[in-house]
Amino acid sequence: MQRGSCFHPSTFTVSIGIIFARYNAMYKKYHKLSLSILKEFGFGVERVMETRILEEVESLNEELRNLNGRPFDPKWPITTAVSRVVLSILFGKNFLKSHPKDLSIIVETGVKFFLNMDYSIDMVPVLRFLPALRRKIEGLRKVNQNLLNSIEAGITLIKSNKSEPTFVERFLEVEGAAYNHQDLLYVLRDLCLGGTDTAPTTLEWAMVELANHPVTQNRIQVEIDEMVPGDRLPSLDDKSRLPYTEAVILEVMRRHIISKFFIRHTSLKEAKVLGYDIPNGCQVSTMLFRSISVDGEVRSDVDHVRSDEDESRTGQSMIRILK
Repeated sequence: MQRGSCFHPSTFTVSIGIIFARYNAMYKKYHKLSLSILKEFGFGVERVMETRILEEVESLNEELRNLNGRPFDPKWPITTAVSRVVLSILFGKNFLKSHPKDLSIIVETGVKFFLNMDYSIDMVPVLRFLPALRRKIEGLRKVNQNLLNSIEAGITLIKSNKSEPTFVERFLEVEGAAYNHQDLLYVLRDLCLGGTDTAPTTLEWAMVELANHPVTQNRIQVEIDEMVPGDRLPSLDDKSRLPYTEAVILEVMRRHIISKFFIRHTSLKEAKVLGYDIPNGCQVSTMLFRSISVDGEVRSDVDHVRSDEDESRTGQSMIRILK
């Protein structure tokens, strides 16, 4: 299977970047390069990513404490905190301080980007002529351009000030002076989009589930209090000592997937799947929601383990099934 094309003009038909690119040599190149650079920041360069995540967690905690128990919408504080982590890796902490307007634009346009996406246009292209969907397409064009303009400002900053390690600086080092600027723009766009949708949405659902399951919330707190010294926040080094916490995180991710559909792919040759003929060049989109979150056959073992109160059956056993 190769990555399928999408209809939305001026945004997705440009087959570059990571998320919406066609599955070809260029996609493989930038996918591999992006992963290698992000791994450097995750487990090298003095674990920059974890350090910046913990800094944003402390800032978010302080912001929530200042509310003094007042009700609030967690969407924007969480989305902003997660985006700041991603953008500090891409453009550096100096970008967050010196370009607050561009920071806000990236966060806001990232959210609007997904709100203007509509799978029905790809499935039935003739629907693009309907007024409501034409407005969505036009909105998507504007959002995409605003996002690229703010990303351009981040690239310009890095070229003029290389005072800290960043994704952009490492990308330019690897690609050299002959790098393709448009490719860099769209790679950064896709990484910015990931920082404003996937992780924030998962965290929001985690808050909902813990609020609705106080016993589970208390058990997580007890495990963290017992295993993590009180003078610091949990870190990746504590993962092996927090099996119940990890199991709950994985369960939240299973029950509340980010998208009901995988990104569309195109078949490379004729195939037969579950008795259905898939012709060559056919666009295929897999519905993930029902198979993982709803289907009773898939859920049976998970529900059994979740309801088991025996300590020996929680933790690692639960994690293996959820994975």
